[in-house]
Amino acid sequence: MKISDLLVNAAAAFPKDTAAVYLERSLNYRELDQAASRLAARLRRLDLEPGSRVAILFENCLEYLIGFFGVQAAGLVGVPLDTSLASENLNYMLADCGARVLIVQGKYRRHLSAILGDNLSIQLLISDKPIQADCPSVPFELLSDIVGGDGDENPLPSDSFSSDLNTLSDELAAIFYTSGSTGEPKGVMLSHRNLVSNTQATVEYLKLTSDDSVLVILPFYYIYGNSLLLTHVACGGAVVIDNRFMYPEVVLDTLEESKATGFAGVPSTFMIALNKSTIARRPLKHLKYITQAGGAMAPEVTRQLIAACPNQKIWVMYGQTEAAPRVTYLPPDMLEKKLGSIGIPVPGVEVKIVDTSGKEVASGETGEIVVGGPNVMLGYWNQPDETAEVIRDGWLVTGDLARYDEDGYFYVVGRKREIIKAAGHRVSAKEIEERILEYDKIAEAAVIGLPDEVFGEAIQAVVVLKSDCESDEKEIQAWCQKRLAAFKVPKTVLFVDTLPKIQSGKINKLKLKELCQAGAQD
Repeated sequence: MKISDLLVNAAAAFPKDTAAVYLERSLNYRELDQAASRLAARLRRLDLEPGSRVAILFENCLEYLIGFFGVQAAGLVGVPLDTSLASENLNYMLADCGARVLIVQGKYRRHLSAILGDNLSIQLLISDKPIQADCPSVPFELLSDIVGGDGDENPLPSDSFSSDLNTLSDELAAIFYTSGSTGEPKGVMLSHRNLVSNTQATVEYLKLTSDDSVLVILPFYYIYGNSLLLTHVACGGAVVIDNRFMYPEVVLDTLEESKATGFAGVPSTFMIALNKSTIARRPLKHLKYITQAGGAMAPEVTRQLIAACPNQKIWVMYGQTEAAPRVTYLPPDMLEKKLGSIGIPVPGVEVKIVDTSGKEVASGETGEIVVGGPNVMLGYWNQPDETAEVIRDGWLVTGDLARYDEDGYFYVVGRKREIIKAAGHRVSAKEIEERILEYDKIAEAAVIGLPDEVFGEAIQAVVVLKSDCESDEKEIQAWCQKRLAAFKVPKTVLFVDTLPKIQSGKINKLKLKELCQAGAQD
């Protein structure tokens, strides 16, 4: 079984049900399957070698879905590209993966010369708009010409949906490049087994059905966004796309008007919604559940979300791109009892906490999370040394420090690379951020370590105040002094209007360090 079978099965079982909605347009499952099949037929005529890569540079829209599933149906490898990146970064990724085809949205056509550069591997461009004549001489075709036509009104279903992992293919399905927020992007290689097994597990614990729909504000090139897509196709549900979260009220309007049953976000999504929207005053009658992943959410933010959305089930989840992505989940009925926990392993996934020698630690002790199961990536594209560093004896070494309690629930302490070495002490940035966010004047907060001749690293807090609130460095430090050891109190506090983020909504700490260092030099 492969990813393309998820769509084929849904089209067979729910042909007239809505698969996706974007603004005023929609596709039912039969239409999406037929369009993807026609694109797949065109790609097969290129006589590409098995495993050839096809890159997709589209923001979330119906055409993205056609492109993604068309590539999978053709038996090729999809490479979703981050639409927020500069041309030189996109050029790097295309060259790195050796993409043979680029499916590109017309809005990026003015940048195609820079995106392609002297790339010799691309042999076909497919777009929703005509490509300008000054673009490098690569054959071009319109997506509408490829997927248009009547098509087969009665597509044949593939083998029935199965939870038997032995039926899943170990072939490479997609390469998801990491965001690059903390360094050079790496291409995470995920197989059909990785993605489909994790999709099945997520559908199982969320108890998703064909009656469910999810409002998607996260980009599909981001593994969390991809998971939203695959889980709802797998169950025959619908994805409602809205790319306008910079206007949270507009997105909440879409949530109500579409009657979506689910809403997903990263921590900053809910910080913004709680502080800059009317989410707490809206009835949201059709919304059944909320999912949060993409980084640990501070307990205080979780408390506020519970209060704002008392009638919705809130699922806290943990994962990584390298794990396809889900690793653990916290059942909603345990949310308040286990506040701050990332929960228990998803079905079929093993999780351990180990020390530096690889030995499992006891309950309550801190160690590193390692993950085993069919969701663990094949490795990093063209980077065997980096792969060997994070996959050891079949286990994915996550880089996250955590502990587990007597009931087997896991708690993230912090990222190894975000541990600040201040005056000889190892300090978790996450712990300080959580304490700062408990202050009722603070909307968002991030903590980093900056080089310091005396302390080794100095703790720098960067905060966003709530509307109509005022504060200063001494006030924030005084708040922290009452709740943290002296060596954990930020040496400096910087106030900003917004925190730099990557398009998925995660705080870009690499950019944050650059801004703080530049400010210190001024």
